[in-house]
Amino acid sequence: METTVADLTLEQKVGQLFHVGFPGTEPTDEIRSLIREYHVGGVIYFSRNLETPEQTRTLSRSLQRTALEEGAEIPLFLSVDQEGGTVRRLPYYTETPGAMAAGATDDPDAAETVARVTAAQLRSVGINCNLAPVLDVNNNPDNPVIGVRSYGEDPDEVATFGERYLEALQSADVVACGKHFPGHGDTSTDSHAELPVVDADGDRLEDVEFRPFERAIDAGIDAIMTAHVAFPAITGSETKPATLSRAVLTDLLRDRLGFDGLLTTDCMEMNAIADTVGTERGAVEAIAAGADVVLVSHSADRQRRAIEAVLEAVETGELAEDRIDESVERILTLKSRRDLRPERSGAESDPAADSDLAALRDLSRDAVTLVRGEFDTALPFDPDEPLYIVGPRTTGGSPAAETQSALDVLAAQLTDRGFETHVLEVDREEPADLSSIPVGSQLLCCAANVARNPAQASALERLLDASHSPVVVSVNNPYDVHHLPAVEPFLTTYDPSAGNLRALVDVLVGDERPRGRPPASLR
Repeated sequence: METTVADLTLEQKVGQLFHVGFPGTEPTDEIRSLIREYHVGGVIYFSRNLETPEQTRTLSRSLQRTALEEGAEIPLFLSVDQEGGTVRRLPYYTETPGAMAAGATDDPDAAETVARVTAAQLRSVGINCNLAPVLDVNNNPDNPVIGVRSYGEDPDEVATFGERYLEALQSADVVACGKHFPGHGDTSTDSHAELPVVDADGDRLEDVEFRPFERAIDAGIDAIMTAHVAFPAITGSETKPATLSRAVLTDLLRDRLGFDGLLTTDCMEMNAIADTVGTERGAVEAIAAGADVVLVSHSADRQRRAIEAVLEAVETGELAEDRIDESVERILTLKSRRDLRPERSGAESDPAADSDLAALRDLSRDAVTLVRGEFDTALPFDPDEPLYIVGPRTTGGSPAAETQSALDVLAAQLTDRGFETHVLEVDREEPADLSSIPVGSQLLCCAANVARNPAQASALERLLDASHSPVVVSVNNPYDVHHLPAVEPFLTTYDPSAGNLRALVDVLVGDERPRGRPPASLR
């Protein structure tokens, strides 16, 4: 017999509204306590929790066993941000390209392929909820947190790619969670650091920001995540995050757009919340506004205090117990609809179908884009001549993204293709010594988030002043072209996933030509 809302105590009901994270690759005493005593409804994984497929599988089984045998006897949502590209947490299996790389192919089948591969990978290690797709329209080239995590700049294209992704994910029994409602695409600040404000009027929000979410709702998306962003046109306030606004979550999303799925907050420890109302008070206000799930990703102390704050709000009458029951009903309904059980067995090798892995390689090949200039002016490179590679060692950007070393990967792949490579790192603090590069040499300049590391622009200017003729490639963000001298040719891979970098090398050596379609603002 399935658990119903009536079967649960108030403490169990409130606990189901919380998803929490923890450090380490094995269950800690704190996370076991949160499951046993506070009855949390879900656990979110980060890279810190994941080492190998078997370790993750064992972790998932252990957490589910604790919930089913010692907690509220309700299975957990086990979630992760596995968007692909710059935001991915699994350190094993085939890397999937990110959303903008898929968008650059101009083929929505690409989004479906990524979702099928991702679903197979997640299910094999017991993860049943993916915090994707990103449904934000990246209509601000200076956006520091969304950027290439978006399918692009056109709301209808974002909607189409997002639909294909969510349908493929959910057809494999993985919960899809579209984010970040009402839209994080037109921001120039990162909500991990402070509260962004979108000043657009209601008509623009209808035409751009809302459209992908409306289409996702029509397609039956399981869950939607809120944005810690202020929308004065909706709320009348530049200091009220959407996450805490009843006008956004209930009046707009529930009543007007008709969404009756699971509504989760973004992490309540992000500074846009933690440094304003605070995580604990924010949890109460988010639930009052209409959120079903409160995400607190890191601190066990904050997690406990937030749960206790909500319990106190119900006991004092600030929050009606009926409001809690509405959310628990949605949670139990979705948990019943999706198979949350971990796989009983699984291979260490990638569980995705060979045909889908081959389609991923085609996706990467079709994504590499010539943003500016002509391919034939400086390419292909000649393996009989030395090749100098200049760029930052890592591609870290927003706290949401993983730090990766595209420079080393590219150098290794080019060395494997017969090149004598010389790598010169561009450091944030110290000017790179570029004097060792002979004029007339083959020169590849890699760029990654230049706005965050302007030393890259300075290095390129010095190379141009010294009469060098580099090929420039952004391995992470096509909008880097706005922050660099006007060099041609300028290529982009959209993200430094392994397949995209391999496809770039194929272009650099002349085995392929760039086929991707750049975002509209760069055409």
